[in-house]
Order: sequence, then structure tokens, then C-alpha cells
Amino acid sequence: MKNLLRLTAVLLLLTFFASGCRNTEPKLDSGVTPPPPAVTAAPDDTPQPSLTTPEPSTEPASTQQPAQQGNTDALGNPILTATHFERYISFTNISVFEEGGETLVDCTVSNEYPELLLCSVTITFYNADGDIIATGSLQMPDGSFLLALENGETPLYARILTDTVLTDKVFRLTFDPETGVNPG
Repeated sequence: MKNLLRLTAVLLLLTFFASGCRNTEPKLDSGVTPPPPAVTAAPDDTPQPSLTTPEPSTEPASTQQPAQQGNTDALGNPILTATHFERYISFTNISVFEEGGETLVDCTVSNEYPELLLCSVTITFYNADGDIIATGSLQMPDGSFLLALENGETPLYARILTDTVLTDKVFRLTFDPETGVNPG
């Protein structure tokens, strides 16, 4: 009889403690976390990672000075803005997958400029409401976050620290405004 009462008490305590663990989805606390950047378009119901070229961030203006008019790049194109060299970089074969309990991103970046370009790229994932749920930085094969892109194609990867499944989420690639995209 005593064992039955102890077992009942233990089961009631476990049920009581387990009832507090109903929602395990992460939520951003605006008192601790800065607000997410404005999303230009709300994701639709069927997210398709269709971005093949990063878009400039809506962050405050870059600390880089805009290039002076009259300067030209190695291809003879006039350099009119600080974002001039972004036009030579494109991303293809973007794959978001789970492996060994980690969320990984693989992609190929193409540099069509004849010289080395230096940049840094962030990948940001959004939920259906347009809220940021995870971010990560693309890395070179040697693990460097500063991307030193020779002319041609380079494989890149990212490890995303999250416990949320991201394989079906909308994402955006953005160049870091502080680093910019510049010849090396």
C-alpha cells in the first residue's frame, strides 16, 4: 500500500512538472534582443529560396566612402558607389540540410571579376511571419569568415546554430556593410 502511494505521488509530481513544458518553440525577447530588420516582402505560404544574389542590407550606411566618380574597375566599368563590386558575385547550388544534429548550408559562389574580391556574407532565416529565426555566416573551405574570392567558382558553407528545422524556411543572403565587397 505504501509503495502504491509513493508511486502515485511520484507520477503526480512528474505530471505536474511535465505540464509546464508545452511550448518549446524559441521566442525573441525584445527586451534582450534587438528588433529584426524590416523585411521588404512577406514570405508566401510556399517558401522558395529563390535568391541567387545577395541584396544590400538595410543597415545604416556603410563606413566605406563611395568611390570617386571617374574611377574605373579592372573591366573598365565606372565605380560610382560603394556597392559597385557586388554585381560580380552570384550564388548558386544553395543547399540547406541537417546532418548529425547540425543545420548546414552549402553553396557555390561565382566571382566574375578578374581579380580577388573580399567580402563577408550573412545568411538569415525567416519564419512565416517574417521574423528572424536564425542567422549564420558563410565560410571559406579553410573556415575563414572573410571571403577571399578568386575569379571563378568557390564552394562555401555555414553552420547555423539553432534547434529549429530550417530546411523549409525562407532565407536571405546579405553582404556585411562594414566589410563591403572590395578588390583584394
